[in-house]
Amino acid sequence: MGIWRPIALVLASSTSVQFGTAIATTAFVAAGPLGAVWIRGVIAAAVMFAWVRPNLRQLTPAQIAAVVPYAVALAVMMSGIYLALVDAPLGVVSAILMLGPLTVLALASRDWLDIVCVGIATCGVAILSFSQGVGGPISPIGIGWALIGAVAFGAYIHTGKGVSKAFDGLQGVAIALPIVAILQTPLGIAFAGPGLWDPTTLTALAIAAVLATVLPLSLEVTALRSLSMATFGLLLAFEPAIGVVAGFVIRGEALLPVQLVGIGLVIIASAGSLGPRGWTRRIGAGNRDLMADPAVTSLAGVPFFAGLSAPDLAAIASVVEPRSVPAGAVLTLQGELGDEFFMIADGEVEISVNGREIRHLGQGDYLGEIALVSGGPRTATAVASKPTRLFVLPEPAFTALLLQQHRIEDRVLTTVADRMR
Repeated sequence: MGIWRPIALVLASSTSVQFGTAIATTAFVAAGPLGAVWIRGVIAAAVMFAWVRPNLRQLTPAQIAAVVPYAVALAVMMSGIYLALVDAPLGVVSAILMLGPLTVLALASRDWLDIVCVGIATCGVAILSFSQGVGGPISPIGIGWALIGAVAFGAYIHTGKGVSKAFDGLQGVAIALPIVAILQTPLGIAFAGPGLWDPTTLTALAIAAVLATVLPLSLEVTALRSLSMATFGLLLAFEPAIGVVAGFVIRGEALLPVQLVGIGLVIIASAGSLGPRGWTRRIGAGNRDLMADPAVTSLAGVPFFAGLSAPDLAAIASVVEPRSVPAGAVLTLQGELGDEFFMIADGEVEISVNGREIRHLGQGDYLGEIALVSGGPRTATAVASKPTRLFVLPEPAFTALLLQQHRIEDRVLTTVADRMR
């Protein structure tokens, strides 16, 4: 299957998110949008908490300070989406939401293309806001709630930086979701519809919770082991189109051509900002000279650096250490402190935890970032299972990279945050 398997997993995840959200809207009449988002959130929190099993007794004040604003942003985002869907089609709402991550990337980027992409997406949203649909103009209330959801989406990505540093894996998410459910409880009860506790309504919301939260996360945890973030971002850009299909199939929402043009502009902008764009490195004589450097060319082939400009790659090439290791070479030892970040140029690395093999990493994968970000010991043992060529960054250079290249950090957070819808 090669690369097609993880691509299929991501597309299945995006489809699951959109159809799960569409199914939840079928309970609006009985439960009300705030009642529906509350019950869906409670179910998703229960399932995720049981799956991840975070240890609440070991929470530190710093972790609490990181996860609470993260949960608040998520609660506002989810509520804004559901309220928007009362008065706007799913495809339109999904497109408007993309303004959140695109704006965050543009604000943190030095790349002109990110600014252009936000402008294109804004034009698309303007078309959607003022266009006539099959049922007449879209309600300004729906557009307003969708924009609030987009702002919260951006805040969610921003606060997610602290959560990614404070927690390992999905621990932070598993703790945040119950907080979200608690925050949504007062409004969920106050504005619940008369049929909130009807078995049919609860069944629909349970299905929505699994499809829109739990299943996408499990699919993407698998996909991201072998798929570059740039390719992931490109696939993510097509979610508004999937939202159009889900809205038509589940809600009977038929959009007019002008609305499809608006959504298309948002998709183009999202693909340009979130997806691969190595072609921009060839624009200009200065970039071409930099890309002629073999070290820069090699780094350009590492998916971890997808989207970085030629000057950025040249700066990284000046501090990165190429290293070739034989089969059997130990890169990290579980429990020991580490001071290096590894990117695999080619070869294979076996990852094991507590003596049990859990996966193999190959070309384009990376390891060692958790210990460097958290300041703790290595969480796994990594051994080259065949001759392997690496790019190695010492801890100071890795820290400087994260501080200087917000695009890398924000892209990861964007793709994970989208799954929380």
